[in-house]
Amino acid sequence: MTGILSHGILDTIPHCYLIPSKIDASLGLLMIITAIWLCNKQYSIMVLSSFIGCIIPDLIDLSPSIINKQLGWSLPVFDKLFPWHFKQFSGSVYTDDCTISNINHTILVIALGAVCWYKRSVVREMFSKGEC
Repeated sequence: MTGILSHGILDTIPHCYLIPSKIDASLGLLMIITAIWLCNKQYSIMVLSSFIGCIIPDLIDLSPSIINKQLGWSLPVFDKLFPWHFKQFSGSVYTDDCTISNINHTILVIALGAVCWYKRSVVREMFSKGEC
C-alpha cells in the first residue's frame, strides 16, 4: 500500500522524463531483479511486494497503451483507475524546461539516501548474505 501511495505522490509532483521509456522500463526491471537477488532470502518477499506496490499503478493504467505502441498490438485501453494518471492531476512535464523536475529528483535522491543512511543497519541486515 505504501508503494502505491508513494507512486501517487511522486506522480503528482512536477517531473520530466529524463530517460526514454524503453530504457527506463528495462533498467527498472533490472533493478528489481538485482535487489531481489541481492537481498537476504528472508526479505525477498517483502522486497518483491514493495516493488510490485510501486509499479502496479503503471501496470494497470499504462501497460496496454505502451504495449500497443511498442508492439503494434490492439489491446483494449480502459479509463485510468489511479487519479494521478488523469491529465488534471498528473505532474508530467512535457516541455523542454525540466528545472523543477531536476530539483525534485535531486531532493528525492538526497532524501532516500538520508533514510538509507539513517537506517543503514536495517539495510545492511536486509542485504547481508550471512545469517542474521
